[in-house]
Amino acid sequence: MDIKSIQKELKKENLSGALFTLGNMFIDEDILPEENRIRELTGFSGSYALLFITPAKAFLFVDGRYELQAKKEVNLKQIEIVKLAEICFADWLKKSFAKTAARISYNPWQLSQNTLESLQRQLPKAEFIPASPDKCLSPKKVKVFAHQKKFTGLSAKDKLSLVCAYIKQRKLAAFLVTSAASCSWLLNLRSNALPCTPVLRAYVLVEKSGTYKIFAEHTDLKEALPFEKLAAILPQYAKLGTDFATAPAMVKNLKPDVINTPDEIMNLKAVKNPTELKGTRAAHLRDGIALTKFMYWLSKNYKGKTETDIAAKLLDFRKKEANFYSESFATIAGFGTNAAIVHYHACPERAATLKKGSVLLLDSGGQYFDGTTDVTRTIALGDPTADMVEKNTLVLKGHIALASAVFHQHTAGNELDLLAREPLLKLGLDYEHGTGHGVGYFSDVHEGPARISIHAKHSAPLKAGMVTSIEPGYYKENAFGIRIENLYYVKPAKNPKFLQFEVLTLAPLDKRLINKYLLTADELKWLNHYHRQVFLSLKKYLTKQELEWLKDACAPL
Repeated sequence: MDIKSIQKELKKENLSGALFTLGNMFIDEDILPEENRIRELTGFSGSYALLFITPAKAFLFVDGRYELQAKKEVNLKQIEIVKLAEICFADWLKKSFAKTAARISYNPWQLSQNTLESLQRQLPKAEFIPASPDKCLSPKKVKVFAHQKKFTGLSAKDKLSLVCAYIKQRKLAAFLVTSAASCSWLLNLRSNALPCTPVLRAYVLVEKSGTYKIFAEHTDLKEALPFEKLAAILPQYAKLGTDFATAPAMVKNLKPDVINTPDEIMNLKAVKNPTELKGTRAAHLRDGIALTKFMYWLSKNYKGKTETDIAAKLLDFRKKEANFYSESFATIAGFGTNAAIVHYHACPERAATLKKGSVLLLDSGGQYFDGTTDVTRTIALGDPTADMVEKNTLVLKGHIALASAVFHQHTAGNELDLLAREPLLKLGLDYEHGTGHGVGYFSDVHEGPARISIHAKHSAPLKAGMVTSIEPGYYKENAFGIRIENLYYVKPAKNPKFLQFEVLTLAPLDKRLINKYLLTADELKWLNHYHRQVFLSLKKYLTKQELEWLKDACAPL
C-alpha cells in the first residue's frame, strides 16, 4: 500500500489522519528493512522518524540529525518535512486540529502506551482509533544462542533473583518485560535476528516466584510461546506490572488493569558488573588495534577508494580480532560534503570516491562477545583547510571539557551536555544531536536509561559502572562534517561523592586537524596523555610499519 492508497482509505473511513512510527512491537529498538513501513512509504532511510498521513498530504517528522538526509530521500511534492526540534509532534497535532475533533488511527502494536496516553492528554478532544494490529515482525527464521557466563559474570538464575526481588518490592504478581534488550540480558540469550544488534526479540513474563514464560516468534527456541498467547495468559494475573515506555498499547488492550511499572532491568544492565567491565576494556583494546591498523592502511591506500570500500575494509580488520561477532551498526563513512549528513550511509551505486582536499568522517563499532564498541574519527585526506582545522579543534575542546569533568553523583546527562557545546556556542555554532548515549554489553549500541543530551530534559542520572559515549560534532552543509567520539566508563572520583570518566576507546586523533594554539595547557596535556595511553596500549600488537605510523600519530604536540 502506498501513500495515495492510504489517503483514499482515510477519506472512506472519515479519518483525520494515520500515524506511523519507525518500528515494530519492540518500541524504539532496531528493525529489519522489511519491517520499516516508513521507508516503504517514503523512501526515508534514517533511524528515527514519525509519519503522519492526512487525506490531503503526508508529513514526515525528523530530528536535526536527519533533516538534510530526509530532504534528499523523499518526494517533497508529496511529503512535507517537519523538524522536531522546532515543534513537537503533539503541538503540531494541536495546531493542525485546533478547530476540529480529530479522528486518528494508529497501530496498537507499534505505539507505546506512554506515547498514546501522552497524546490523549494533550488532545482530549481527539479520538485515537486502533487500526488492524500488525506486529510488523519479519518472518525470517532466527537462531538463538546463549551468552556464556564467562562473559556475563552472572547466570540467568542470578539475574532472575534480582528481578523477583523487585517484583516483590512492588507487590506485583508478575512483570511483563517488553524490551528485547532487557529480555536478552535477563536470560543471557542472544540471537541473529538483527545484523548488528544480537538481541533476542522476545517478551518475558516473570512471576514473583521466579518462574517465567518467553514469548517469541520465528525462532528455534522450543519453549517460546507465540505472542497471540498473551491474550489468554495476561488476564490471569491480578497485579501485572509492565513499563508503559516500552510496552505497546496493545498490552493494555489485552489486560486493562495492568500497572505502569519501570523496567528495573534497564538500570541493572546499564551498570556493568566487574566481568562485563573487564570484557569491555578487552574488547576496546582489540577494537583499537583493528581501527589503528585500518587507519595506517587508509593513509597509504585511500586514493580511488569509495566510501563503501572503506567500510568493507574496516570490517575486514575487525573480523580478525578475537571474540568478534558483527559490526555494532552499519558503518558511517562520509567523505567531503557527505560528512555533513550526521547519520549518512553510503550505497555502492552512489558512494563518493575519496581524494585529497577534504575529510572522512568514520563512525563505526563492533559487537564482541565481551563488549560493544562505538567510535568516530574524522580523518584529513591531504591538507585540510583552515576552517576544517578550526572547527575540529573546537569540537576537540568540547570533547576534552566533558571527558575531564568531575561531577556529583546523581547528575543527569542533560546537566553535562553544555560542557561539550560551549566552545562552539561561543562562536554561535552548535550541533543538532545528543552528546552521548549509553552503550550495552554485546547488545544495543544505544542503551538507556542515561543520555547526555540537552534534548533529554528528564534523563536518568549517570552512575558508576555505566558506559557512555562522548561525541560532539560540527556539520557545515555542502562542505564537511566533524565528529570526535570515544566511549567512557563512569567511575568514582578521588572524592567518592563525585564521579568522573575513564576512557575506553583507544585510537589516535588526527593531529593534522588540530590547531594546538587554540588549546589551553590543560587541554594539550589531556591530548598528549591520551595519545601516550593509545601508543603504550597498542604498540606490541602492530607491525613495524604500523608502529612507526602510530608513533608519529601519537607524538606529543
